[in-house]
Amino acid sequence: MPTPRGSLAAATLGGRIHAVGGLSGPRKNTRAHEVYDPATDRWSKRTPLPTRRDYLAVAVLGGRLYVVGGRVRGKRTNPLSVNEEYDPGGNAWRNRPPPIPSYRGGIAAAALGGKIFVFGGEGIVGTLRRVDAFHLKERFWSTRAPMPTGRHGLAAVAAGGKIFVISGGTEPSDTLSGKNEVYLPGGGGGNGGKK
Repeated sequence: MPTPRGSLAAATLGGRIHAVGGLSGPRKNTRAHEVYDPATDRWSKRTPLPTRRDYLAVAVLGGRLYVVGGRVRGKRTNPLSVNEEYDPGGNAWRNRPPPIPSYRGGIAAAALGGKIFVFGGEGIVGTLRRVDAFHLKERFWSTRAPMPTGRHGLAAVAAGGKIFVISGGTEPSDTLSGKNEVYLPGGGGGNGGKK
């Protein structure tokens, strides 16, 4: 990669892998946004992420990249609620209000059914069970049924009309789990479901 880093987020858009944000050194966030093209085996730089952050989440919906939450390092580590959208056609970012309702980092996101679902994370009060959904067409967030197990540093992937929420630490700091919980978004009443 052009910018060595950790704690970044990545997603596939238009057959290319977009790598955004992360840590480029001890307590040093980066705005790096780089794209890998498997067809040419090359990296290229794109317009940098507007907000420096790590432990962020990314999802693709409607041909755009959405980068949500995360945290910024400094004298203190602060969780964020920012929601930013990347348009690959114009190579441009914009703030996509409203922000996520809960400030948090170490989250996971997946897109399904015209919405971006954001899971768990770590906020000011510790590890969270929280699930929020960004409704792209209507441009609002809704709070969904919470995860059975609060976690941060987890992963989420949509498959077969469900979202699999995998692994992550159950306590703040460096904890681990082998959890694999399935989120069922069609729970009616806007609350989703879980299994």
